[in-house]
Amino acid sequence: MTGNFLKNTFLNILSTGFDLHRACAPRKAYLSSACADDRLATSMRSALSLKPNNASSTAPNVTLHKAAATTANAGGKLTRQIGSSNLRRDIITGESPLIKFDVKENFEVFEDVEQNENAVVVKETDNNIIHELERKMEEKKNELKFMEPREAYDMMSRLSEPPSEAFSISTNYDDDDFDKVSVASSFTTTVRASFSAFRMDSCEPAPVDLKKDTVVHLPKVPTKEERDDAMFSSEEYAQDIFSYMMHRQKKYRPNADSFLRQNQVNEEMRTILIDWFSDVVNEYNLDKETFHLAVLLVDRILSFLHVDKHQFQLVGTTALMIAAKYEEIFPPEIQDFSTITDNTYGVREILQMEAFMLPRLDFVVSLPTASWFGASFGKRMKFTLKMNRTLSYLLDLSLVDIDFLRYQPSEVAAAAACFTNVQHDKEAWPEHMVDFTGITTGAFLDVLSKLHRMYICSSTSDYKSLFNKYCEIDQKEVALMSAPTDKLSKIFPTIFGAPPNKKKPIE
Repeated sequence: MTGNFLKNTFLNILSTGFDLHRACAPRKAYLSSACADDRLATSMRSALSLKPNNASSTAPNVTLHKAAATTANAGGKLTRQIGSSNLRRDIITGESPLIKFDVKENFEVFEDVEQNENAVVVKETDNNIIHELERKMEEKKNELKFMEPREAYDMMSRLSEPPSEAFSISTNYDDDDFDKVSVASSFTTTVRASFSAFRMDSCEPAPVDLKKDTVVHLPKVPTKEERDDAMFSSEEYAQDIFSYMMHRQKKYRPNADSFLRQNQVNEEMRTILIDWFSDVVNEYNLDKETFHLAVLLVDRILSFLHVDKHQFQLVGTTALMIAAKYEEIFPPEIQDFSTITDNTYGVREILQMEAFMLPRLDFVVSLPTASWFGASFGKRMKFTLKMNRTLSYLLDLSLVDIDFLRYQPSEVAAAAACFTNVQHDKEAWPEHMVDFTGITTGAFLDVLSKLHRMYICSSTSDYKSLFNKYCEIDQKEVALMSAPTDKLSKIFPTIFGAPPNKKKPIE
């Protein structure tokens, strides 16, 4: 019973010509009728030169397909887009497409068939745009090759010579991602390495003749000292820069009597903080301007805020971080500032203090310091390296004593420069410096006297970080030099007193 039912069903399918394509079509068809489906299928097979699904179809069926392809609407034909392997299909409703493509009509898409020994090779026509581009690129390469100089061509030809000994690596792959033109899925790749231009038994490289005009000399990048020299020695701008700094130093000056209003912080705690600053600057190799700017920020905070003694080191650490951000090219990481306090203050606390301090400072960080004026004076007077070290040592010592806040930074720098000149047997304060700065010796004699006292007492102080730093060889051991007391007494007898008269020995 079941066998007869299946037999009758199979005969009905053959007799009615059940259309498998129509049965498998999706519910939302892109064509309006089944006839359009048939025309599309026949035109596709004709355009792509495909065989019908039934391999045993007869010649009349092939002729029928060709006729259908001829009478089919041009909109059902599949063509290749320019410069791409994608296929497009025009709308077969008869309406003109929204985007028109300029495509050659005889540029067909053929199916890749398996090649055999008796297969006829089809010659590519000129309308293959990709191959035309490849040929143009090959011609361009040949033109560039002929344009190369003789020496470069000979060198490249030597490198491209086949090697006397070669090695090969044989690998088998089976991947559909490789070139589809390859029929076999497994192949052998031969890798050859050429060392004809280089001899393994010789350490000397192959001679290469380089023309002089091909060598490019890059300009030397100026160092920080060279940039400072250009800034301070420029006759066109130096005077204007110095005048602006002299005017700016009078703004935002800290108060020397700030500790009279502090309840928990005293001058000794400030000295300890500055001595600790010196160790941190040496440890992280920070610039001297960073050191002076950090002390200036702390003094400005102490001038109008009451600081708790438990927060005083946090204020100092934050001031040092702000100064490093402003002056250093590569400042230390914020975690490093927490580490130098032995993790007493975390990163979050430092950031909160920074957000608290900057608005109180009106976000004004850049102010001229005694270090800046000292560098300017040293460049103008052409100090040697040892004289610059002495000048830096005196300027650093001025940070320890709070009494130096009563003087302007330019006066402190002028006194330090005068001390350095006297110690190295130079003119104390040249006349051209008076003309350039407008500062006379009478404006900094009190500062010079205090610097002399600080210089003598630094070796016996309880806080010797600065003294130990400038006793090192790289600092020219300027802290070990004797103070020029006798020379200063001769030049400025009213301040330092007359030098003692040496008694002649009794004969």
